[in-house]
Amino acid sequence: MNIPSRYFSRPMPQGLTDTLPLWRRLIFKRLFGFLALLCVPVYFTSIYLCIAADLWSMAVFDTLAYGVLLYILLSKTLSERNRYMTGCLLAYCIGFAFLITIGPTGAGFFWLFLFPPLTAILLGKKASIFAQFLNISCLLIVGIAFHLAPLNWPQTEGYTSFIWFVVSINFIVTNAMVTLSTSFLLGKLTRSLESTLASREATVMGLAKLAEYRDNETGAHLIRMQHYASMLATERKNDEDTPQELTDDFIHEITLSSILHDIGKVGISDAILLKPGRLTPEEFDQIKAHPTIGASVLESLLSYAPQCKFIQMGKDIAGGHHEKWDGSGYPKGLAGDAIPLSARIVTLVDVYDALTSPRCYKRPFSHQEAMSIIVEGKGSHFDPKLVESFIRINKQFEQLSKTSLEE
Repeated sequence: MNIPSRYFSRPMPQGLTDTLPLWRRLIFKRLFGFLALLCVPVYFTSIYLCIAADLWSMAVFDTLAYGVLLYILLSKTLSERNRYMTGCLLAYCIGFAFLITIGPTGAGFFWLFLFPPLTAILLGKKASIFAQFLNISCLLIVGIAFHLAPLNWPQTEGYTSFIWFVVSINFIVTNAMVTLSTSFLLGKLTRSLESTLASREATVMGLAKLAEYRDNETGAHLIRMQHYASMLATERKNDEDTPQELTDDFIHEITLSSILHDIGKVGISDAILLKPGRLTPEEFDQIKAHPTIGASVLESLLSYAPQCKFIQMGKDIAGGHHEKWDGSGYPKGLAGDAIPLSARIVTLVDVYDALTSPRCYKRPFSHQEAMSIIVEGKGSHFDPKLVESFIRINKQFEQLSKTSLEE
């Protein structure tokens, strides 16, 4: 089956598609979060000293800088790249401001030294080179202004323009060494991370295909499941009452883990799994064991990698994607929020895909027929909030399903 790249390009794991991978977000949150807490006493002390020294412009600048720091930490609308860029430029502006108002005896050099390596970490090598040019320009402008004497610095005995430029040259060289080393090491780390994530995805896809091929599936089902799960989770995340666990990381994990939902079918005999007609009650009872088998298989993998989130989520999905919101599902009869959110999402998209796909024992249902069945199951079979999210984006589901079936 040829799958159109526009709709069915294989979803890639986090780190391969994002310009700024997960670890950059973690570094930003920890570094700037710590800075925001640390700057509370520093901010008030700085304001007091600036006012006492009659440096009102610096007091205003400090207030604006702290406000920007809180904004980039707390804003929910700011893109990740703009968040990182603003944070890096904030360090640069603070350094520049300190140099202009206080001179070489203040913290200006520290903040300017931090600027390029921080940019390398958060924005990459090219951006860090630009940051170094900004630093050079800053030092050159401040040095010329000091030499021509328009700056009113506190008196520093014996400090001359020559000393300023010697210090600046050593600063630039040392800073370039640190920044280039940081960029090189982070480049190696990124390539290693990409290789690990690609290997992880290939392994998971291979495991999932083993189960799907035994069930006469083509593999397109797996890709549809990934897209459906990602679309539904993303739409649910946009709600005001979005579950706390439904983060960007959750969406990336479910995009990969959703394809493990039927891995337990490897434990079902071919005579039952490939039977063209209706199953007897006894045979259906054996089919109903596949969630337990799948959860057990993935649970055994967790003993080797207990911190692996996608395996944990895969276990929740494999074991819970046949549970129902009202508690009438199997294998455990879980109800409501006791069913893991990942399993509730996959439950809905798996039913939609099963309804709209051809089977040896049934025709494919139309999108409208499938949608009516899902809406009818709101609050009984399916999480009501997820059904509402599905309704809002049902046309996207229809387009994906139609394109796949046409191919």
